[in-house]
Amino acid sequence: MKTAVGKLFSVLGLAAALIGLPLSTSAQDRYPIATFTFPSVTNIYADIIFAKGFDKANGLRAEPVTYGTGAALWAGLASGEIVVHNMSPFLLQKMRSDGIDIEMFATFLGMGWTIVTTNPAIKNFADLKGKSIAATVAFSAFDYLQIYSKKVGINLRKDISIVDATNVLMLAQLEAGRVDAILAYEPNTTMLLAKNPKAKVVLFGVDAWQAVAGDSGWDLGLVVRTDFLKKNPGILPRIFKMYRDAATFATSNPEEADKIVTSGKHFTKGIPPGTIASGLKAKRLILEVNPTWQPATNAQIWKMLQAGLDGGYIPALPAKQAVVSVAPK
Repeated sequence: MKTAVGKLFSVLGLAAALIGLPLSTSAQDRYPIATFTFPSVTNIYADIIFAKGFDKANGLRAEPVTYGTGAALWAGLASGEIVVHNMSPFLLQKMRSDGIDIEMFATFLGMGWTIVTTNPAIKNFADLKGKSIAATVAFSAFDYLQIYSKKVGINLRKDISIVDATNVLMLAQLEAGRVDAILAYEPNTTMLLAKNPKAKVVLFGVDAWQAVAGDSGWDLGLVVRTDFLKKNPGILPRIFKMYRDAATFATSNPEEADKIVTSGKHFTKGIPPGTIASGLKAKRLILEVNPTWQPATNAQIWKMLQAGLDGGYIPALPAKQAVVSVAPK
């Protein structure tokens, strides 16, 4: 005869089976999600996920882990403090080479970076020869820009004076007239265009990569720690869908997404209302989550990795399992 406790678990198990949920909120449902102390696309996704409950809708319990620098975040991913984040295909290979077992499973951000100038004499990127540009040289977009520059016959480091700067510093340098252009990202591009009537975009990242590879490419993709997947079978489709839900919501509802992100109630602070909606509508903020097991997306990622190898930005191509090619169950 069953004990009272046994009967209770039987009833709970039956209820869980009927509604298709696990018996309890287990450790595998906890999801540490990275955020930054400064505006970033990482925060934009996190804002929308928390505001709309896309974590809970996919059986996850997102818990923010906040970092003040990119270096601290990479250390957190290496140690397992966070288990998923976004990065370029180039950095994927570099981290794997350092012994960090991660794999890319989706796209995250399109080539929304831009070259912005306030100099009326500069009409296109070629006009920057002999002039100066501020950029964060450690960011993936700078590698992409170097590859594009070579494609159009410009040696970026020799033909143009490079000022290595953070987002805040490069904006200050441009506004003070100390540089002729900057390599900008959303939401900074939209804020700069709205604030300074002299500012204009002379090169879009999507156009640059189209010239390089014949497709739009991806600035950033989503990666996951392999050990986390082994410990939590079946969790990757839920993580993927959480991010895809957020991206689909933002692109389909730019005004509502803008209200969420610019409200200051979540992780993004100090972004003026209208910024996110403008970036989304202008397709400078390209939030799109496609699975790498989709053949066309998989091919794009490997084309980018090959371009990185050919340009000397990665020493070798990663193993095939570095980019998920089979839909997880």
